[in-house]
Amino acid sequence: MVYTKKNPSKEYLQNVKYYKEMHENGFLRIDEFVSSKDAYSGISTKPFVNIIKKIIDINECKSLLDYGCGKAKYYYEGFQTDKGKYPCLKDYWDIEVNLYDPCFKKYNILTKNKVDITICIDVLEHIPNQDIDWILKDFISITNKIVFINVACYKASATLPNGKNAHVNIQTYEWWEKKLIECALIFKDIKILAFCTFISKKNKRMIRCIEINDSYGKYT
Repeated sequence: MVYTKKNPSKEYLQNVKYYKEMHENGFLRIDEFVSSKDAYSGISTKPFVNIIKKIIDINECKSLLDYGCGKAKYYYEGFQTDKGKYPCLKDYWDIEVNLYDPCFKKYNILTKNKVDITICIDVLEHIPNQDIDWILKDFISITNKIVFINVACYKASATLPNGKNAHVNIQTYEWWEKKLIECALIFKDIKILAFCTFISKKNKRMIRCIEINDSYGKYT
């Protein structure tokens, strides 16, 4: 069975319902309850604010889509990381922003306009395997210049309302590389940078980069 945006899998539709519930009611993460206010606030974007800034500037991007933005809190609020204090993302990146998340009502309509850069951070591991192809095409097809992805390749600390791990699609670096190369054969002019994030045996976060039509080194 080939699934599409107009005909997604039953698992995808069920998971969207679960995440809507988690947005509204909060959820359990290990031994900690995450309130509805903080549930999928957009915190996963914070570690990547500087590299995304460099990508935007070097590629002269004027418009951005955050695909799977959650509540997108930091687009409109200042924040702090271990690198320092930042204004809201909209101002720091100095770019026209388009926000999309099918699980949060405020942002559940995807723009029909083309954007220069799409970011998709800690989203794809939440998508059922059988729906990955159409999800990737959904945002790459409306991107003019470059896509930046981070995908977690390990179990989540959160569980879905059905008791299953929130990361329903845990894959290897090689699996994601193959998927993105397949996309690049269709969208030949698009640059793709993707981080596959792993947790080592010593519980340290490790990243391997997929580079298609671009080089991570340009932005370091």
